[in-house]
This record gives sequence, structure tokens and C-alpha cells, in this order.
Amino acid sequence: MSQPETCLLQNAELAVTVLPAEGGRIASLVSRRSGLEFLTQARVDRTPVAPSLKAAFRDGPCAGIEECLPTIGPCGEETEGGAAPDHGDFWQLGWDVTGTPDRAHLRLQATGFSRPLRFSKELSLEGSTLHIRYRVENLSSLPVSFLYACHPLFAVSEGDRVVLPEEIRELELYYSLGDRLGAPGTAISWPQPVEGIDLRIVGARNAAIAEMLYTDRLQRGRCGLYRAAAGQGLILSFDAAQLPYLGLWLCYGGWPEPGVEPLQYAVALEPTFAPLNTLLGAQRANLSPVLAAGESQEWSIAFQITAPGIQLADFSL
Repeated sequence: MSQPETCLLQNAELAVTVLPAEGGRIASLVSRRSGLEFLTQARVDRTPVAPSLKAAFRDGPCAGIEECLPTIGPCGEETEGGAAPDHGDFWQLGWDVTGTPDRAHLRLQATGFSRPLRFSKELSLEGSTLHIRYRVENLSSLPVSFLYACHPLFAVSEGDRVVLPEEIRELELYYSLGDRLGAPGTAISWPQPVEGIDLRIVGARNAAIAEMLYTDRLQRGRCGLYRAAAGQGLILSFDAAQLPYLGLWLCYGGWPEPGVEPLQYAVALEPTFAPLNTLLGAQRANLSPVLAAGESQEWSIAFQITAPGIQLADFSL
């Protein structure tokens, strides 16, 4: 059966564009009330990536909501189950649309190449919320471990606000360009790690900042982004019992590296199973889920768009 190049989900509140052939990624999330696009857009001059263990994520779309499984950072042969590619298998693969999609529902699936895992997701619209239900299944006769992170690259402008749960007082630093915030593994205060820096406030496009941080185990799976010019916010919600950690990527012209165009300008709020960037690291910390033969695991994430024209003080999780 031929697969659609583009799938559009739409209701009175949202317009969502999905590209099955490009890793099943969500390429656009637009509020129909304001016209505001909440996701970064891919550059048009890129060459399609051939799926492989050596594929570099920076050569792909690097835009929208992509899926990282069975790892985020690349892993070598010392990893249980063997090597795994940069940002995982599934951003590289074409996904199959299953069932009959309509304007409010879409189901997709793909089978990985570094691990015998089938990954599926079901998208649905309910008012101003995009719901995504995920399922990963072990197709083999042996146990398989994996790591997952949702990878939504949100469009931002200078002065926008990142909003984390009140419980967050400290984050662990995984990476900071030029060690601006310290060395990897440093515990930093949220939201002001040092005097003069407020990590809640989105910096300028050319600020040459790139930082990856992780929360400790969460009690509540909610976070958000407030778009100041439009007075409109996005709330990302998930079950912290299913996805116990949150990764925070702040990139204001600091990736792939200063001087290499196009430079990324985005914030990513990444629900995940472990506060680690690689499957190998998660395995060593005993934080990677393990699926027995034929076993599956499910989880859900929701993206809710607020009404436009609200004040920051009225944007709450």
C-alpha cells in the first residue's frame, strides 16, 4: 500500500502536520486561533539521510518533534545489544501509516535496525491538545534494553520563558558549550545557576549558547514554554511514573558549533526514562527499560496549547 507523504490532523484549535517518510516526525504544530507555529522548521536544502549506524543527526531534519529510540547519543559495540546510532534508529526511518487516518487520528509504526524493536504511536486531537500514545515491542526471542526520549524542538524568540515544575530546584549539567555553566556532572541551581544568568529566559539567536541539563526523578510530569510576543503557551504533560525524568536542551546559536550554518535556535523539553544521553550510560546506571521476548511497553505524552493573549503570570502548569 502506498504511503502518504504528508498527513494533516486538524480541528478548530490545532493544525498538525506529520511526515511519515521523515522519521514519522511532527513537522508542524500550529495554533489556529493565533497562527503561531510552535515547532522549528527544517532547512530545505538538506540531503535525505540513508538509515545506518553511522548516520549523523545533524544531517537530518533536526526540526519538529522527533523520536529518539533506542538511544539519544551514539553507542559503540560495548553496549549491551550492540552499537546504536546517533539519536537512535527511528528518526532515520520511514514510518508506515496503519489503519485509516482521519482529521483527528493517525497511527504510525516502524521497525528498528539496531534492535529488533517495533515502535508505534497514535496521535489524536482533543480541543487544543495533541495526545500521543506510544508503544514499543520486542520482536525477538531475547531480552532487549532501550532508552527513549521525546525530542520536540520548539521554536523560540528572545524573551520567551521556559517553565518547569515548582519541585525543580536543581538540575544536573550534561553539557554546556565552553563550560559556561560548569563541567559535565555539575549540579546547578534552577533557574539562576550563577548571578546574571536566568535559564528561564530565552536568549538571543546569536548568543552562542548550547546546554543540556537533566532533572532528578520527577513527582509531576509537566513543563511548558511561554511565547511572549503572542502571549501564548504550550504545556507538555506526561506520567512521571512512566517517564520519570526531563531533559532540557537550550540552544541559542550554539549548535552544531559556532560559525557552522545553519545554527539552531530552539528549546527542547524531553521526557525520558533516564537522566542520561546514551543507552550505554542508562544500562550502566540500571535505568534502561528491558523488554522480555515479545513484551511491550506503553507511555503517553500530551502537548496542550493555551489561548493566545495571556500574560506570563496567568500561564501556569
